[in-house]
Amino acid sequence: MTKKGKKVYFPNLDGLRFIAALLVIIHHIELSKGEMGLANVFGDGVDANYQIGTLESFVHVIGKLGVVLFFSLSGFLITYLLMIEKERTSTIAVGKFYLRRVMRIWPLYFLVVIFSLFVAPHIGFLSIPEYDIATVQAHLWIKAFLFLFFLPNLLMVGLGIIPFAGQTWSIGTEEQFYLMWPWIMKKATNKMNVLLAIIIIYLVVSGLLNANLSDGYIYQLARRFWGVFNIDIMAIGGVASVLVYEKRDILKLLFTKTTQYVNLALIILLIGLGVHFPILHFEIYGVLFTILIMNLASNPKSILNLENKTLKYAGKISYGLYMYHSLVILIVLKTLQKMDMYHDYLLYPLSVVFSVLLATLSYEFFEKQFLKLKKKFVIVDSGAKV
Repeated sequence: MTKKGKKVYFPNLDGLRFIAALLVIIHHIELSKGEMGLANVFGDGVDANYQIGTLESFVHVIGKLGVVLFFSLSGFLITYLLMIEKERTSTIAVGKFYLRRVMRIWPLYFLVVIFSLFVAPHIGFLSIPEYDIATVQAHLWIKAFLFLFFLPNLLMVGLGIIPFAGQTWSIGTEEQFYLMWPWIMKKATNKMNVLLAIIIIYLVVSGLLNANLSDGYIYQLARRFWGVFNIDIMAIGGVASVLVYEKRDILKLLFTKTTQYVNLALIILLIGLGVHFPILHFEIYGVLFTILIMNLASNPKSILNLENKTLKYAGKISYGLYMYHSLVILIVLKTLQKMDMYHDYLLYPLSVVFSVLLATLSYEFFEKQFLKLKKKFVIVDSGAKV
């Protein structure tokens, strides 16, 4: 798997991408119902003081955890592939890395941003209470500037959510991660120490910001921004990739069936009950997700097998699924209302089905055109079996 010339292949991970997207969709269906003034699990609004074990707690938790799973996957995959590139070529072609990310991320990102800022506000059917055209397009060029330079996470905490583009906050976080990661992997001699240092620094800064040492606008803005700049989750995924790449002894413990069963049971139980940890919430789930990822990707005795053609393709369209689903949810919801057929039994499956359909069309007829260009800059092929 690590010898020069061989292709790097991670089984099962495409299925995880699709599962992560589904978690986000469930959360956003309930949020969309609330935005339209309809009964939803959150009642009058999202409240962090919910009772553990309720439907509200489950739906509240899974939204961000779907993104945490995405972040864990990104940290694991990108770190591993960069280490393989360094091993095979004695360097990391940073420029080609950026071009690969551009071809995969930018086309769909800018399509959604342009639609959300300049088209959707003028379509009456897509209107949302409290998000009229004046609200969406207030400070329009500031918003466009922040989107252009991949700061939608800063936009979200500073100026609010843009309908149909709210989910791009995580794309901004990933792009900021990509900006620094190849340089870290290229220059660091002890990658494990660097990754651990990043996690510690992130947590220390989080502690200082969450201590509410000031009521000033900049301090509070920094606190909110840092809360969605989850670079430590990606670093946790990176730590796991170093463990796998270097075949550390701890893998003997992490790859046992007992560890796998306990880890999977914890994930299902904690998410099912909607448990929110008062401290290190995302980090705890990030570690659990990363142990799952390590086993699915690298353990030949993994207790789970998500390796089939359907899930592999679902993983390929998961980016589109994530980017389009909020638009699809609103269209399905309003259409059902107009037809006097509104019910969760229809809203949920139709939202998923049409999101998958739109993501499929996007992948086949739009994204693939740029993915063909991406192949020109590939150094380590991660799309085929060893």
